[in-house]
Amino acid sequence: MEHRRGARWKDHRWAGEGAANVTIATGSRIIHIAGQTGVDASGAAVGPSHGEQAARAVRNLAVAAAAAGASLADVARLTIYVVGYTPDVFEEIVGAVVTELGEDYPITAATLVGVAALWQPGLVIEIDATIVAD
Repeated sequence: MEHRRGARWKDHRWAGEGAANVTIATGSRIIHIAGQTGVDASGAAVGPSHGEQAARAVRNLAVAAAAAGASLADVARLTIYVVGYTPDVFEEIVGAVVTELGEDYPITAATLVGVAALWQPGLVIEIDATIVAD
């Protein structure tokens, strides 16, 4: 399996307005993971902030990927739904992801979508992923 990606998280500010990330992925299995949020094992939101919930949603995504026999390194595409989006919220989310994955972790093709609400009151982040793995 091969994934080729352009930027790294540490370089996200270099991308500029309207930037697009490209991922080229090869593998024999396509895995779709939806609805990864910032909740703990009991289903409760881990906190009210975008950063807290983004960090937990990434950890939950890693658990879901592992259950499918893959890892976050196999992610080909992300859609991140965000309640209350602002540029400061974007920086908070990126900061949480960098803390979880490290600055040198490759950025995959991703779309951030601002939404009015998510399925559970109190949630502010939800992540969907497409994974390509062997």
